[in-house]
Amino acid sequence: MYYTTLQKGCGKARRILQKGEMLIGSACLAVMLVMMLLNIFFRYILSKPIYYSDELNNYLFIWMSFLSAAYVMGNDGHVRVTAIVSLLPKRGQLWIKVVMDLIMVVVFFQYIAPSLRMLSRLKLSNMMRIPLKYVYVIMPIVFLLMCIHILVNVVEEFTRLALLKTDAAQANGGV
Repeated sequence: MYYTTLQKGCGKARRILQKGEMLIGSACLAVMLVMMLLNIFFRYILSKPIYYSDELNNYLFIWMSFLSAAYVMGNDGHVRVTAIVSLLPKRGQLWIKVVMDLIMVVVFFQYIAPSLRMLSRLKLSNMMRIPLKYVYVIMPIVFLLMCIHILVNVVEEFTRLALLKTDAAQANGGV
């Protein structure tokens, strides 16, 4: 019962984070589409292009890409090679996954501080003249989001390990 409550809590935390990631990422995509269509209209119909359109779309694409990486991390959907790991028993597979996830948390957490330091060194954008720190602030945010997603995955993996142990004990007559 404790394990199912823990899994439900982790699932709820994941859904909340992913809804935010999906909402902001979708808004970025929508603004990109509108901006491209407006620029086409202004450029070819009115012969007055929107000069900052490409730059804005690049920045929106950066945000959308980083947020999609965090979203996929929440679903544990990133590409991985499992040819050897899949040969192990289920408990071994889960332990390998836990170790790999913990390594990823350490790596992503290590990226947060340097990316924050980088923000202070950025200048203004070329066309829009906005501080680039507002564009690239998504990097430390997403590294933190990915750490949270991975830690939620680790909690769920430990829960699965505990349930496997419980199932094995019940299969052996409750020993």
